[in-house]
Amino acid sequence: MNSVDKIRFLLLNGESPEATCYGYMELNRDGNMIALYNSCGEEIDMFGGHEFVRIRALGKFDDEDRDNFYSLLESDGVG
Repeated sequence: MNSVDKIRFLLLNGESPEATCYGYMELNRDGNMIALYNSCGEEIDMFGGHEFVRIRALGKFDDEDRDNFYSLLESDGVG
């Protein structure tokens, strides 16, 4: 089971965002980050000079069935 956490970016692409900027972090079953997403749910480069803090966990989903992943993002207002 993978999980999704809501995050707040302190740096996005190496620069401070002008306004409060949220995104999402996907973790694998071992708790390692495997993907970052912007506030629209679009995947962004994990190595783009980002700094962030975790806000809260949104939930878990089966990596074989990504429908629940998108449902978690929709429950947070994405889409």
